[in-house]
Amino acid sequence: MNGGTAGRAFRGEGDGVADSYGSSFGQGKWMTEGRGRAEPWGSGHMKRREGSRRKSDNFEKELLLVSENNEREKNRLHLSFLHLQDESQLSLSRVNAELERMRFRADSFEQEAELLKKSLVDLKEQLNECLHEKSQLECKLSSCDSPLVKAGPSEYSTLVKHLKDELRKAEAELLEARQLKSFRMNKELLIEQLLEEKGHRQKAEMELNQLQEIQVHAHMLESELASWKSLLNQIPDVSCYDDIPRKFALLQKETIESMLKVGETNARLKELQVTLEMTNLSKEHAEKECKLEKEKAECASLEVKKLELMLSSVSEECEKLKKDVVSLSKRKSGLSGSCQTTEAVSKDLETLLEQKEHSIRGLESNLCQQREIINRRHAEMKLLNDSLNVETKKVKSLERENDRLRSEISLLESKLGHGDYSAANTKVLRMVNSLGIDNDAKCTIEILRAELQKAKAKLQAIEELSGQSDAGNVISVGIPEKLSQLKEQIAILEKREERYKAVFAEKISVFRRACCLLFGYKIVMDDQQRPNGIPVTRFTLQSIYAQNDDEKLEFDYESGNATILVNDYTSQREIDQQVDIFVRKMNSIPAFTANLTVESFNKRTLT
Repeated sequence: MNGGTAGRAFRGEGDGVADSYGSSFGQGKWMTEGRGRAEPWGSGHMKRREGSRRKSDNFEKELLLVSENNEREKNRLHLSFLHLQDESQLSLSRVNAELERMRFRADSFEQEAELLKKSLVDLKEQLNECLHEKSQLECKLSSCDSPLVKAGPSEYSTLVKHLKDELRKAEAELLEARQLKSFRMNKELLIEQLLEEKGHRQKAEMELNQLQEIQVHAHMLESELASWKSLLNQIPDVSCYDDIPRKFALLQKETIESMLKVGETNARLKELQVTLEMTNLSKEHAEKECKLEKEKAECASLEVKKLELMLSSVSEECEKLKKDVVSLSKRKSGLSGSCQTTEAVSKDLETLLEQKEHSIRGLESNLCQQREIINRRHAEMKLLNDSLNVETKKVKSLERENDRLRSEISLLESKLGHGDYSAANTKVLRMVNSLGIDNDAKCTIEILRAELQKAKAKLQAIEELSGQSDAGNVISVGIPEKLSQLKEQIAILEKREERYKAVFAEKISVFRRACCLLFGYKIVMDDQQRPNGIPVTRFTLQSIYAQNDDEKLEFDYESGNATILVNDYTSQREIDQQVDIFVRKMNSIPAFTANLTVESFNKRTLT
């Protein structure tokens, strides 16, 4: 459209100049030769006007063709960009080829522009010369007006010939001026087209970068989608994404219920442990009482034996006394002389006999009491034995219940830790963001930092170029847009870096808590430096069953080797023996930490 209007303006201006020249020259010819002889020159002038119009029409057609070609080129570029979005690899090759072609065209346009500048300078010089000659001719015509009236026909004819020659030269110069003007307008159009093509090229480069980012994002989305699909396939009773929250809620509810069951079983286990301790104490007390009763029964049996011996001796003495009394009574009947002495002796013997009988009665009553006590002790011993048997049965049943509850607790803990696995109906859940993905995230962070530094360097270089470039330079037209785009890319990269840092810190904290929960040690990492300047990594381990804060293990890690350090805790005799056995002799730090964990657990739970 700009070419058409320029052609029409060029044609109108050329027609006006031709009309002015025709009118002035026609007047001169009418003054010399008359009206009839001026008509052939007017017909030739009309033919030239028609020729110039045809040329201008041709120029307009060419400009229209060029504009249509540009429109078709724009449409084709737009279609190619759409194809770029659909087919990434093919679009990359096409865009690269298009960029090469556009570079060649831009170079050719620049060369043509240089040539047109040179031709423009030449044509400007020629135009100035033509204008100078035109002014000289006008001066000559003005000076020759008076002699022409007095001159003869031969002079008129020669003057007309000279004027025709000068007119032809002027027409030729006019055509050159028109061509110069058209070349100038074509040059401006070509410069505009060159700028547009450069803008298209920059847009294509930007869209190519955006396409690469979109491809990376699409690959990430595809990987996430594949991981979600695999997760859906691995989770039982889940068929779509909407089932995942419900399944997670059910799993959380089951976990809470299992934890409540574990708490109830732990409480019940503690109650049973308390009752078991009470029964053990009562059992020990009953055993002690049984031992005391047995000792008392033995003492009583010994006393009964002593009393029986005493009773037998007393009965023997009583028999002897009876025999003595009988013998004395016989002697009394035989010996009448010694009555008084025998009476005294008999009285004494009777008193002794009464005393012996009284002592025998006391011993018999004491023996009956001791027998009653012994019988009562035997009955108590039987009752205690029965209660002891009942308590032993209770203790055994409580021990069996304790073992059963311990097995249930271990089973529930295993279920809570890794699930009740069954190959038929159980699926294993795996983390999407594992340690490998965290390492990949680190690599991507480093890559993004490098890209950020490159972008900052490019931005600084472009700002320096933009500060040094001239205001009229054509190349620096798209620099502000490029600067804004680079700044936006830098902001996006910085946001992405912060997001990666936050995700990485969260994953590291989760990993530390999981290590503490799974292996029973709180791990603290610190960078140290030896006196010789060699950097080492120091790990401080503290068991979750530690009784105080001084129970710590320290290791230095360097190039795949771990060395235990001596401190107050490891210098203890028991720990030093374990270090000597497991670490120095067997060269197994995991066995040492596992054994230490078991001992700490036993000390904390059994004491």
